[in-house]
Amino acid sequence: MLWNFHGLTIAGQTNNPALLERWEASFASLPSAEASAPALQFQLDLVSDIPPAPPGQPHFQQGEVLAYYLNGQTAIAHFPRFGQLTLDLANGTTHGNIVSAALTTYGALEDLAAIGLSPHLRRRGLFLIHAFAAAITHDPLPEAVLIVGSIGAGKTTTGMSLLNAGWKLLSNDSPVLNAEGEVLQYPGLLAAYPKTFACFPATARWANTQIQTTDGRKKLTVAAEDIWPEVWCERAPARAIVFPQIEDRAEHALEKLSQPEALRHLLPHAVEQWDTAMMPEHLRVLRLLVERAPAYLLRLGPEVGAIPALMERAITNYQ
Repeated sequence: MLWNFHGLTIAGQTNNPALLERWEASFASLPSAEASAPALQFQLDLVSDIPPAPPGQPHFQQGEVLAYYLNGQTAIAHFPRFGQLTLDLANGTTHGNIVSAALTTYGALEDLAAIGLSPHLRRRGLFLIHAFAAAITHDPLPEAVLIVGSIGAGKTTTGMSLLNAGWKLLSNDSPVLNAEGEVLQYPGLLAAYPKTFACFPATARWANTQIQTTDGRKKLTVAAEDIWPEVWCERAPARAIVFPQIEDRAEHALEKLSQPEALRHLLPHAVEQWDTAMMPEHLRVLRLLVERAPAYLLRLGPEVGAIPALMERAITNYQ
């Protein structure tokens, strides 16, 4: 598989047909690339047993979920439940060995793909952030809102309310920031809880057909273009950043954040602490973002249909 990722050719390879099918579905919104020497190469294979962790103590550890072992320009990301990725940062290659749990656990494969690509992308001026990103079409250019938050904050519900109102999709989970302050598309399936799908007329049938066979606590996934044709947007300048939080209140409200507050809220969703070589440039891009795009706490009430007008107001405040 060869994908054109904002001018970079990414080659994806695997030894497993089921993994290939999942990978193709997740990256379907990217155009295919012409056969050429790829800028990045990602080999991801299915194995029967998780490779052992490298000897010694990890250089950085994220609880019991993930540990990094560093040796010069090589980084090994070890997942005790799912497998291991070896990243050659000098040559732009990632080789991963994963077990079947990575295919059957919600979000695991997508997280592995992002972790395997993001350090290489950073070294090419592209920085992933954990957020939902959508753009509204205003002449002459689309304008983007970044919706940043942890699981359960209302990020996806907020984003889907925008798509339901005719906005375009940049990313469900990992939009890309470039050095010029633009938000770029990152592919992936649309994922949300059944109750979120049930909120909107355009998505209710997905909720109704899948709730019968799926645990209501698990997110459902669907290609966004199957709901809204022509939904994808390649890039748009960032015009607002919002940090949603669900509250017991009658109406939504926006609360302006200072630039230092916005940066503090962004850091946990953007910076991989092990990658110290890229930290200065990564922080520069985030500072540029908060200088150019006003940031808000979005205090969410129950009426999802009122969210798009509020987001348009946030963009208007940029102007």
